[in-house]
Amino acid sequence: MSYLRNHKLLLLVIGVLLVANLVSLYLLAFNKHPQPRFSEKEMREKAKERIQKEVGLNTDQVVLYDSLRTKQFESMRPLFEDLSKSKESFFNLIYQGGISDSVINRYAATIGEKQQAIDLKTFQYFQAIKAICTEEQKPKMDSFIQQIVKRINSGGRRGPGPEKKDKK
Repeated sequence: MSYLRNHKLLLLVIGVLLVANLVSLYLLAFNKHPQPRFSEKEMREKAKERIQKEVGLNTDQVVLYDSLRTKQFESMRPLFEDLSKSKESFFNLIYQGGISDSVINRYAATIGEKQQAIDLKTFQYFQAIKAICTEEQKPKMDSFIQQIVKRINSGGRRGPGPEKKDKK
């Protein structure tokens, strides 16, 4: 009992830290706020600023980039909608009985073809963006495109996130 009397300050500090940890855990677990969404115009402006800063595009190149980007997004929207509908139809097959493997494979192949069309169009878009760069800018653009591809492959997640470490 004399230990408690002699170390009241220490016990107070431990109590405060315990409460702070519990509040932090509560906020982390139960108080998830969605990340703010940016408008399409804000996203376009952020993309232009980023590519101009990282690659060093001049004003004329930024105008060309913005034009290419606008056309790309307009042409890709219907492709993504079509892919989404195809996937929905495919997974709705699960509610039907007696579906043959050939029907399942045909639906899956259709999804693959639509994904291939999206990937080819994206590849051509990246080629077109790279074509507006000078020889000095092309390595920077390659790095920029690589970042975009990583984000695409990670499901569109933005921000740094956890890094994967190589196991040796």
